[in-house]
Amino acid sequence: MGGPRWQVAGEGPASAYEKYLVPAFFSGCAEQLLELAAVKPGERVLDVATGTGIVARLAAERVGPEGKVTGTDVNEGMLAAASAAGPAAVEWRQADATSLPAADGSVDLVTCQQGLQFVTDRPAALHEMRRVLAPEGRVALAVWRGIEVNPAFVAVVDVLDRYVGTDAGMILREPFAGPDRADLHRLLTAAGFRAVRVRIGIVDVRFPSAREFLRREVASTPLAEPVSGIDEARHAEMTAELERTLAPYTDDDGIAFPFQTWLAVAARGYDPEDTGE
Repeated sequence: MGGPRWQVAGEGPASAYEKYLVPAFFSGCAEQLLELAAVKPGERVLDVATGTGIVARLAAERVGPEGKVTGTDVNEGMLAAASAAGPAAVEWRQADATSLPAADGSVDLVTCQQGLQFVTDRPAALHEMRRVLAPEGRVALAVWRGIEVNPAFVAVVDVLDRYVGTDAGMILREPFAGPDRADLHRLLTAAGFRAVRVRIGIVDVRFPSAREFLRREVASTPLAEPVSGIDEARHAEMTAELERTLAPYTDDDGIAFPFQTWLAVAARGYDPEDTGE
């Protein structure tokens, strides 16, 4: 999952991603995405930019033994973490979103959670998703909403800019860079999809503390390298500043905040050759 800047190297960050970020963000988002997609027993599901595989694993539970789930990602470390994460019957394949390992019309549902924003050629990826779908198939996408409606991350980006550097802040801004609701409607329609519906999903996020929020985010993403370049005193100042900023989200159990994402679902739609016209 992710563009060049967002490719974590090796299994360490990928395992941290699975351990820390999946329970906090991606599991709840995946549940909402699959609910919107109305996954049914026996269906064939292809999860694109699967990361460590939470959508694929949850989809496998829903389709049951008569169904089939394949998870694809360009990142070997992510796929290794996905394979190690659980016993779900999922086939893991290394593949780019613009060249999917599936035959035309062979899939009932394509999912992509928090991957489309990193794809350089989004139209090509969406055309490829439509290619592999059966005529009555559908696509379900999740894309973070803008950082301006996710204030906990505004706070993190601000301290990264000031204490580490704007390059570090830019790394964390990238996942929030779109597409937005209008873009999703436009891109999906242009790719040939029909009955496009985009809604807001809200994930309830909790961490033991602001300090742990920062530590886990850094450990699980490409932020690890730039943050490791500052000394302990500066790191302590950065953490203290974040704790002050996130004080409104603090309770006796740590910090809690809502996190917003776009959820989109669309039907493949029929082509003339599908109906014999």
